[in-house]
Amino acid sequence: MAQTNEPLLSVKGLKQYFPVSKKFTVRAVDNISFDIYPGETYGLVGESGSGKSTTGRSIIRLYDPTEGTILFNGEDISKKLTAKQEKMLRSDMQMVFQDPYASLDPKMKVEEILMEPLLANKVYTNKKEARKKVKELLEIVGLNETHMKRYPYEFSGGQRQRIGIARALALEPAFIACDEPVSALDVSVQAQILNLLKEIQKNRNLSLLFISHDLGVVRYIADR
Repeated sequence: MAQTNEPLLSVKGLKQYFPVSKKFTVRAVDNISFDIYPGETYGLVGESGSGKSTTGRSIIRLYDPTEGTILFNGEDISKKLTAKQEKMLRSDMQMVFQDPYASLDPKMKVEEILMEPLLANKVYTNKKEARKKVKELLEIVGLNETHMKRYPYEFSGGQRQRIGIARALALEPAFIACDEPVSALDVSVQAQILNLLKEIQKNRNLSLLFISHDLGVVRYIADR
């Protein structure tokens, strides 16, 4: 584990509340603080409904935090984001979701799913260059170019999660939030995906937030 003195991600006093009515508010996340260092896998553990997935979504700004501070690479990303910060977050922070089927567009082929972020963020200006990168991403996650022309429903759960990981890697982020990425998979497939995440994290010096309710899985993959 490559660790420096400065955390890549620093969460201080994060609160995420959801008003349901005038009299009732769900306090999904209530005053949580932690740091994640470069090249580290940090395990966030809790039972179902404890707010751990909401924490991950708040960090990557799928939700606007109610209170608290989120520092990423020294920048405060907890308030209203500037255009520059939004662009930085789209490339530097990604998420791998729990349900690999629900998180992939069923109407798009794998090639289109992986090419979309590359073209939308202008990493490549033509499809030929982007297609070459898609092949490379598939190889990283243990798939190949024969899978490019298939739709998500044609894959097993483990293969779909590999595609989700490939999509998260497309923009070469520094940080990935993994939200229960193996809980929907068979036990035999879980080990394959965990080993893949460990290998990718080591080779790319990625920082991972690994969210799970399974202590055995967290013990295996997390540094802390």
